[in-house]
Amino acid sequence: MRYIFYVLIVFFPLLGFAQTPKSSKEPHTLSLEWADTLHKKRLRSSAVFVGVVYPTAMISLWNNWYKDYPIGRFHTFNDNREWNQMDKIGHTFSAYHENRLGYHLGRWSGMSNNKATWTGVGLAQLVQTSFEIFDGFSTEWGFSFGDIGANILGSTLFTAQQIAWKEQRITLKMSTTPNKYPNTTILPYQGTGPAITLQQRADELYGTGLSSALLKNYNAQTIWASVNPHAFATQATWIPKWINIAVGMGSDNMFAGFGYDWQVDKSCTGPDCLAYRVDQQLYPRSRQWYLSFDIDMTRIKVKNRALRTVLHAFSVFKIPSPTLEWHQHRGLQFHPIYF
Repeated sequence: MRYIFYVLIVFFPLLGFAQTPKSSKEPHTLSLEWADTLHKKRLRSSAVFVGVVYPTAMISLWNNWYKDYPIGRFHTFNDNREWNQMDKIGHTFSAYHENRLGYHLGRWSGMSNNKATWTGVGLAQLVQTSFEIFDGFSTEWGFSFGDIGANILGSTLFTAQQIAWKEQRITLKMSTTPNKYPNTTILPYQGTGPAITLQQRADELYGTGLSSALLKNYNAQTIWASVNPHAFATQATWIPKWINIAVGMGSDNMFAGFGYDWQVDKSCTGPDCLAYRVDQQLYPRSRQWYLSFDIDMTRIKVKNRALRTVLHAFSVFKIPSPTLEWHQHRGLQFHPIYF
């Protein structure tokens, strides 16, 4: 989920661009108020921001993710069945919010709704395609057409709504529920090595702590499509404008990209390579679907500009609330509060 990492850590501070009431004069360059007409100083500031943050983010990504792996010839890789498609929905989420950032930068600079929307498309696809090019030259991964499709889907979701409705009635959000794995011992099925636990494997694969659960752990994450009913039924005045209905997708028991086994050293060949396997009868890879309530914080009327900006920024996260879950193996369950 390195893509979500760069949305939340690199772009998150600016996702809070919130539309503010217009004044009769040109807004100050540093205010958050959108400009009615092209604001040249803001346009230059936006260009400088992207020109600095984009290469900085790419250098950081390379140093943190790719530099320790061999680089080879550009190649493709079909990973459409990997991670129960949680990585694909992560691409969609990231592209959607990068599009959102580009749109708000454009409107802040005085662009029209349509021009700002297409500016967002350009930014989102530039960032996401850069990730794919890095993948294409890394022997560990590969350029994925499935990822490209998910990136386009995220931008399309934002763009179609903004052009058709000039607002986002369906937003993508995320949440995370930390996992506790049973103290089950796993012995190598090939090669010679120590016994490990499920927790050790999860820590090795996803990392530890809240940040890893939020940004990297496919077993812990849920991606939501949060729909605003009032926006589709404006005559139904009994529906609060800020109440949403959210549908979420998650997965669990994933300890390898594909299947249930993994090799410690991927470059090793032969029958003596150390490898482990999770019992698929005890820990079957499973999908979950969720139905829940949510709050659209961008529709809460707040006069304080700073607070309104904070609410807009945190609208990338789903609000914990009562949730109905359908689990692929356990069936229907109800959670009084689900994160």
